Amino acid sequence: MRLFAWIILAGCILAAPSAHADGWTQRKQSGFYKVNFRFVSAGSFYERSGTQIDIPTLRDYTVSFYGEYGLTDRLTAFAYVPFFERITLNEQVGTETGFVFFEGDAVSGVADPDIGLRYGLVTQGPLVLSASLRFGLPIGRDEQPNGLLTGDGEFNQHLALEAGYSLYPVPAYAVASLGFNNRTGGFSDEVIYGIEAGYTVGVWLTLIGRLRGVESLKNGEDGTLGGGSGLYANNQRFLSPGVEVLVTPQTGYGVSLGVDGAFFGENVLAAPAFSLGVFMSR
Repeated sequence: MRLFAWIILAGCILAAPSAHADGWTQRKQSGFYKVNFRFVSAGSFYERSGTQIDIPTLRDYTVSFYGEYGLTDRLTAFAYVPFFERITLNEQVGTETGFVFFEGDAVSGVADPDIGLRYGLVTQGPLVLSASLRFGLPIGRDEQPNGLLTGDGEFNQHLALEAGYSLYPVPAYAVASLGFNNRTGGFSDEVIYGIEAGYTVGVWLTLIGRLRGVESLKNGEDGTLGGGSGLYANNQRFLSPGVEVLVTPQTGYGVSLGVDGAFFGENVLAAPAFSLGVFMSR
């Protein structure tokens, strides 16, 4: 069972909770709200050395809420709440003997949420700049016999700078972010970075491409592995490309469809993650 636990704790790609571009703050009393379903099914993963190996099939189903609300024109509050997560590990049966090596397991519950604030440093003109501070709350389950966890039991703080650029009158934008994630409880600290670009076709279809990376500082404790579904793995490193399509047939309401994966990784699942969401802005 230790092998299964290590596989689960080793991880999958961090979820990108929002289709809303970082860098821009919400106007006072305006907001952006999204309910998202995310699915991962993996039969292999990148181990600590970066080598890809086969694992028992792991599936992760997560339903989450992401919201932003403008407290002032410069200050925006935001929250990511994965209010339901289900993780399953397949039964392992010998192909010739039919012997059941492992009966399989599953767990469901609330995962660790994030809450934070974004402050607009530069809010006028095509180029905007903001700073954000996000807190990861240890709400999820961090103990389970086979390591199927929905939380890691640690309180982390993520500080980031975010820049956005509007190409108006061209219906396109670009954003970039750079952050430092301070983790407690024996976990390694991380540098998190990303770029994103979007282009609107017509009046209702927006195409988004993004690239997101995590670099571990390798200062965690060797005995600390991490939490369920890989969202909290220790000493994790990856570079993840992703694409997303937003369909907004009515002003202020829409549907999103996305997929992301990994060019390379350490302690990360080698499988794409698919997402489907509905959102509104008002």
